[in-house]
Amino acid sequence: MKDLSLKIRDIEKEIREIPYHKGTEHYIGRLKAKLAKLRRQETQQRKSGSRLGFIPKKAGDATVVLFGPPSVGKSALLNKLSGARSRVEPWPFTTLKVIPGMLKYKGAYIQILDLPGIISGAHLGIGRGREVFSAARIADLLLLVVEYKKRKKIGLILKEFKKLRITVPILTVINKSDLADKPLQKTKKNQIFVSAKTGFNLEKIKEIIWQNLKLMRIYLKPKGDQPDFSEPLILKKEETVAVVAKKLFPTGKAFKQVVLWGPSACFPGQQVSLNHSLKDEDILTFI
Repeated sequence: MKDLSLKIRDIEKEIREIPYHKGTEHYIGRLKAKLAKLRRQETQQRKSGSRLGFIPKKAGDATVVLFGPPSVGKSALLNKLSGARSRVEPWPFTTLKVIPGMLKYKGAYIQILDLPGIISGAHLGIGRGREVFSAARIADLLLLVVEYKKRKKIGLILKEFKKLRITVPILTVINKSDLADKPLQKTKKNQIFVSAKTGFNLEKIKEIIWQNLKLMRIYLKPKGDQPDFSEPLILKKEETVAVVAKKLFPTGKAFKQVVLWGPSACFPGQQVSLNHSLKDEDILTFI
C-alpha cells in the first residue's frame, strides 16, 4: 500500500490537472473528500507516532544515530556494535521503529539508534521521513549507512538533510564492503568501508566514532590511594575541572584543593583551579 503522503500528493496533482466543468464537478468533489480523509489519517498517524515514543530519550554519554536507505545493513551493524537484537532480513523496510542499542567503548556508554530506512522525498514526509529526520536531530553523531554497490546514493541522501538544515556531524559508513570486486579505494574524510557480515573494520569504526564524538576519560584518585581506572567519568574534550566537581558535588563545594596528574598537568601532582581545561586520561584528586 502506498504511503499516505504519496497518496495525498497523487490526489492533489490529479485535482490540479483535471479540467473543471459540470461533468467533472462531482468527481472532483469526491477527490476532495478523499483528500480530506487522508490528511486526517496522516495527522492521526503523526500523533500516534509521538505517543509511541518514536523519538526516544537520549541515554548514556552520547547518542549515535544510524540512518540511510532501506536494506543496507543498518540493523546488522547495530547488532555487531552493541549486541542488540534488531531483526535482520534481506528485504527492505524490516525496521519500522527506532531500535536502540548501547556500545561500551573506552569506559563510555554510547547509545546507538537504528532508524527506519529513508527514501527519496523523505524531507517531504514520504515514508515517515519527517519523523525519521526528527529522531536524527537528537544525535551527537549521525552514521549515514549505505551499501557498497549503491554508494552513489550518498550525495542524494545528504541533499535530503541539507533541505532540512540538519547540522549534526555525519560519518558515512559504506557497508557490505565484502562485496567489492577489487581492492577498496582509499576512504575520504569522514568515510569508512565496513562489513557487518565479516567484521571488517568494526573495531576501527568504534575508534572513529569515539574520535568524532570528541569524548575524553577522567579518572578519580582518592587521597593516598590508587586511581580507579574501571569507571572513568566521560566528558566532552576541553571540559574543565569545574564540570567534574559539579558531577561529584552537585550540592556545592566540599573540597579545599584539586590535584592533577596526566596529559594536561605541567608536572605530576599539580594543584589546579576549577577553570583548568582537562585532557583525555587526566587523573584528579579532590581534597
